[in-house]
Amino acid sequence: MYKAKHAKPAKHRITLPMLVLVAALSVAILVFPTSAAEGAVPDGVSGARNAMASSSGGELYSVLPSAQHGGAVTPSVSDAAAGKLVTFSVSPDKGFETASVSVITSGGSPLEVLRVKGETYKFVMPSSGVIIDVAFQYLRSA
Repeated sequence: MYKAKHAKPAKHRITLPMLVLVAALSVAILVFPTSAAEGAVPDGVSGARNAMASSSGGELYSVLPSAQHGGAVTPSVSDAAAGKLVTFSVSPDKGFETASVSVITSGGSPLEVLRVKGETYKFVMPSSGVIIDVAFQYLRSA
């Protein structure tokens, strides 16, 4: 008896452009806060963000840490109002050291970052979301 051969289902592959799109959408969602429409009841996240903004005297903007392989970056806050001082610490993994530290606005402009002490840094929050970008390198030997 003849058996019909069924075609194998196509494998779904994740491509680089798909990953870039997902990453860009994720950053956009985190960096650009949303608020409830006029007259609508705000959800828990929007309501909390708006309540915190009004109590601090202004809108809050996202502070996103981004550390490459070899360590971690920990900001003092996840949201801050424009003009506020934000500190963050950098923690290289064993065998690594900090190669570069930068803070970039959601518009792509770099901010001035000052070292406070050791691996602790600070910057003044702009009126937009920021990404704290830290790169690490293997520990150099003398």
